[in-house]
Amino acid sequence: MWHGRLDRGHGRDARATSGMSTARPHASNPVRGGSRADRRLQFAIKCKGMAAKFAVRRSGLFLQTSRACFGLLVLLTIVCSIPFSALAQSSDASTDQQARQLFARAQQLIDQKNYASAVQIYQEILRIAPNSFEALNNLGVLYAHLGKYPEAAATYERALRLQPNSFPLFVNLGLAYFKSGNFKSAIKPLAQAVSVQPDNFQARALLAMSYYSAQDFKPASEQFEKLVAEKPDNSTLQYLLAESYLQSGQERKLLTFFQQMLEHSPDSVTIHMLMGEADDSLDRTDEAIREFKAAAALAPNQPNVHFGLGYLYWKKRDYEQAAAEFQREIEAGGSVAKSEAYLGDIALKQGKLEQARALLNQALRLFPKLRIAYYDLGVLDSREKKYDKAEAELRQAIQLDPSQADAHYRLAQVYREQGKNELAEAEIKAVAQIHQQKQEKLFQEISGGAGEAGKQ
Repeated sequence: MWHGRLDRGHGRDARATSGMSTARPHASNPVRGGSRADRRLQFAIKCKGMAAKFAVRRSGLFLQTSRACFGLLVLLTIVCSIPFSALAQSSDASTDQQARQLFARAQQLIDQKNYASAVQIYQEILRIAPNSFEALNNLGVLYAHLGKYPEAAATYERALRLQPNSFPLFVNLGLAYFKSGNFKSAIKPLAQAVSVQPDNFQARALLAMSYYSAQDFKPASEQFEKLVAEKPDNSTLQYLLAESYLQSGQERKLLTFFQQMLEHSPDSVTIHMLMGEADDSLDRTDEAIREFKAAAALAPNQPNVHFGLGYLYWKKRDYEQAAAEFQREIEAGGSVAKSEAYLGDIALKQGKLEQARALLNQALRLFPKLRIAYYDLGVLDSREKKYDKAEAELRQAIQLDPSQADAHYRLAQVYREQGKNELAEAEIKAVAQIHQQKQEKLFQEISGGAGEAGKQ
C-alpha cells in the first residue's frame, strides 16, 4: 500500500516515499506498462468495480481469519551455534586443549548473556586457529545477537569458504544482510538456501521479503505464490503477494487474485487493506481509514494495519490520532522502525526536538534506509548549525529518493548559510528540474501520453 512512498514527505504537498495516494513513481525504477501511480489508479477503479459486482457487504460479522505466525523474528530461531570439535588444522595437542578451554569459557559467557565478552573469546580462538569453522559460525551468531550485522555477514562469508554448502550458514548470512538493510546482497545466499532445502518455509519467506524490500517485485511474487500455496489463510502473505503483483505490473494475476479473495472471503483482513489502498489511490482518505479500521478490528496485531492508519491520519495532519496508531503498531511488533520514524517526524513538527532526534536515530538503527528519518535529522542539524552532519543526512535522503525536491531545497539552504553559493545554486536548479519534470508528466497524463499528437 505504501511501498515506495514511505519517506517522501511532510504534509500533503510532499508524499512519503511509500507511495500513498498521488505519489509519483521512482524515476530510477520505471516499469513497463505505465507508472506505478497509473497502475495503482487503474487497479483502484477495477477493485472498486469488482467489489460492487460481488456486492461486498459490511455486516459487522467479520470472518475470522486464521493467521499463521509470520514474521522475520521467527527466522532468528534458525541462527545456531555449533559445539566445539577438535581443530582439524592443528596437530598440536596443547593448542587443541587451549581452544577447548576457550570454547567452554565462551559458552559460559553466552549462557550468562554476556555476548560482548564471548565475542572476545572467539576472536582469541581465531587467532589460535583462524580456520575454525565452529569459531567463525559462533562469532557470526554473537555479532548478530549484538546487532552488528555487517560484522556478522563478513564472518559468515569466511565460514562459508570452509563449508560452501551449509544451509544454516546460507540462512544466517542472508539474515545478516537483510537485517543490515542490504537486501540485494541477501538474495544470493537465501536463494542458495532455498535450492538446498526447497521446502523450508522460513528460508523462502526471507528470500521473498528480500526481493520485495529490494523492490524486485516479480521474483518476489513468485516466492510469495509458493508461500501462499502453503499457508493460504495467512493474511500478511496474501497482502504482500497482491502488492508484489501490483508493483511489478502483473495486472491480470492481481485482478484474478483479488477476485478469488472476494469470492472466498469478502470481509477478510486482506480485502479490507486492499480496498483501503484502492480508496487511497482514488484520494478517498476517509474511506481508506474506514477500511483499515475494519482490518484492525479483524486482526489488531496484523503487520502494517496500524501503521497504515497512522499514515492516513498523518496525511490529514491529525497528529494525535496518527501517533496513537504508530504506537499501536510498535506494540504489536509490526513496522516498528517506520512507525518510530513517523513519530519522530510528528515530534519535530510539534517542536519536541530532543524526542524527535531520539526517535529518528532509533528508527535508523533498526532500518538504515528510511528517507524521512534522514531528511528530518538534516532539518534538525541545520537548525543547530551542524552543517557537515546536515549535508550528509540530506544527501542520504536524496540518494534514497532523488525525485523529491524538498531535500534539494533544504540542502541549498545549508550551502547558502555556509556561503557556498555555487553549490546552493546547483541544488536550486535541481529543484526547478524536478518541478518541470512533474509538470511535463502531468501534461502527458492529461493529454494521453507523450508523442500522441505526432502520430498519423
